[in-house]
Amino acid sequence: MSNLEMQVNALMGLCLAENDRDREQLRREVRRLMEDRKKAPADAEAIIGEILLELGAPEHLLGHPYVVRAIALVAQDRMYIRNITFGLYPQLAVEFDTRPARVERAIRHLIEVTWSRGDWDILQRYFGNTVSADKGKPTNGEFIARLSNVVKARLRGESGMMQ
Repeated sequence: MSNLEMQVNALMGLCLAENDRDREQLRREVRRLMEDRKKAPADAEAIIGEILLELGAPEHLLGHPYVVRAIALVAQDRMYIRNITFGLYPQLAVEFDTRPARVERAIRHLIEVTWSRGDWDILQRYFGNTVSADKGKPTNGEFIARLSNVVKARLRGESGMMQ
């Protein structure tokens, strides 16, 4: 059962609670679940930041916060990776008060710079055979999907890198 489902169940129980002791216990449970939900994205974004730093993605580029948020969204809900153009980019554009085309271009630029300046051995460790020198850099979707898988693996306590 997901955190959100547990929150909904606890809130429903709170509404139906018949005595003060049950209400207080359910209030504590709702607070705990909400705190857990707040911590997860921050942890994920910290992991994403570390990964991008290790890959050599410059933090000063406009695409950096877009990529961090995009990877966090995809790690949270895979629906976004199946609908990048009409789902992920518009979502990011709303959050960052810009246009979807600018989000797409900024992410593409960050990947280009990372691929041209980054350490090839580290890039190879993260992306393995999914990317080759002949093939060139990954697409925005490939980049975001791969790193979201690494983030999810690290949140579970695994490394998530290619061997």
